[in-house]
Amino acid sequence: MKQVHVIQMLMAVVIVLALGSCSSDVLSEVENQNGKQTVKMEFVGKVIGFDQQGSSKAKVQARATSSSWKDGDKIYITFYNGSTLIPGEATYSSASGWSVSYDGNLATGSNLKCEARYFVNATFSSSSLVSLNSNSEIYEDMNATYAYSNGSLTVTATLSPKTGRIRFTGKSGEKIYTTGISVYTTFSPAINKFSTSNAMITSTVASNGSTPYIYGYFTDNDRSLGLVGSDYAFTRTCTSSMLNVGESGYMAIPSESSHNNWRSGLYVKASGVEFKMIPVAGYSGGFFLMAETETTEALYKSVKGTASTSQLPIDNISYSEITSFIEKLNSETKLNFSLPSVEQWLYAAEGGDKTQDYIFAGSDTPDDVAWYSANCSSKQAVKTKAPNELGIYDMSGNVGEFVSNSKSSYSERDICGGGYCSSISYIKKDSYVTTNYTTSKAGYGVILGYNDGSHNRSRGVGFRLILTFK
Repeated sequence: MKQVHVIQMLMAVVIVLALGSCSSDVLSEVENQNGKQTVKMEFVGKVIGFDQQGSSKAKVQARATSSSWKDGDKIYITFYNGSTLIPGEATYSSASGWSVSYDGNLATGSNLKCEARYFVNATFSSSSLVSLNSNSEIYEDMNATYAYSNGSLTVTATLSPKTGRIRFTGKSGEKIYTTGISVYTTFSPAINKFSTSNAMITSTVASNGSTPYIYGYFTDNDRSLGLVGSDYAFTRTCTSSMLNVGESGYMAIPSESSHNNWRSGLYVKASGVEFKMIPVAGYSGGFFLMAETETTEALYKSVKGTASTSQLPIDNISYSEITSFIEKLNSETKLNFSLPSVEQWLYAAEGGDKTQDYIFAGSDTPDDVAWYSANCSSKQAVKTKAPNELGIYDMSGNVGEFVSNSKSSYSERDICGGGYCSSISYIKKDSYVTTNYTTSKAGYGVILGYNDGSHNRSRGVGFRLILTFK
């Protein structure tokens, strides 16, 4: 009996060991502590780099073989199982090859749909978020495939650039600001979505005479590119061959003496309305851009949600309404618009570093540059008189202009430039007044303080924008 019992025990041990051995041979998937599955992956494919300018079209990035990949390289893969998306994160090891961690159940079969993405110069990456910036490279295959059966996974993908790229050449250390290019800012694997930004991009020319590449695409169909430096601003419309997906390009930073194909000034579009900002150099408080015109009804109303094409300057407006408008404008354009200070306004009205020391903003003859009490009785369309030395219009007359300086009382504001019913002494380039909403200002004509029940307003007073750089 004892002999039989020993034999039965030995047989049981052999069966357990056999089952254990069989189980370890079949299972190639491992469930992580976070509930995700991890499996070995064979990757069949490569990364195709950006084309260089010239006939050779040399590839600058190619990773077709396993020896080309580095330890820690990641490919983010979105597997399709019917209509279900399964996010996966593949990591390369020179010792063991590719392994992919994924959350869900893969379909079984071959030639199954997936999407694959590879990032270079990401600022942060994890299984839940990839943070990107204007210098981040994105390579993807939206039509990749996978085959999966019994724990064996193969992914086939040719990863190519998602964007175009551009760099600027100039003097080492030169700092520039670029507008008009959108860039990708994050990728969320769980929802398979990118986020983007059209904010101004800051770049600095390196010792090799070039800025880092900016990877992105044009924000608008008009392909407008803006460039602002330490004392200049230029805008150009780019051809359809520039910043295409997968293409590289470069531009020389323009200057006052050489800016072929560039328009002077920064052209900005908001809610379908384009307006121009003029560089104002030499100011002791720092470089800024000032609007070429007083804020028009077209710009103000369009940004506030009512389409308009009126080129009359906006007036009869409260200070709080101006603040609300600027907040909406900044949110839409991702730029830093504000009201000028008295000092900034007066410097620009003087003509900045191009001043000819005129009495009025652009001339010694008021009728050349100003709408005021001697030649009109209502506000006029902007840019119908001559500009000042900087190319800025209506800084004398038309409508008075609020500036940012606050007084001790909320009801008091500084107003510069005079309006359409101001006497001649109030439209001089160095004129400004402090108005009180409960009293009118003698000589300023239509600028009368009143309260409409919800806002303190002044008839004949509008505003002009400036743009500064943080």
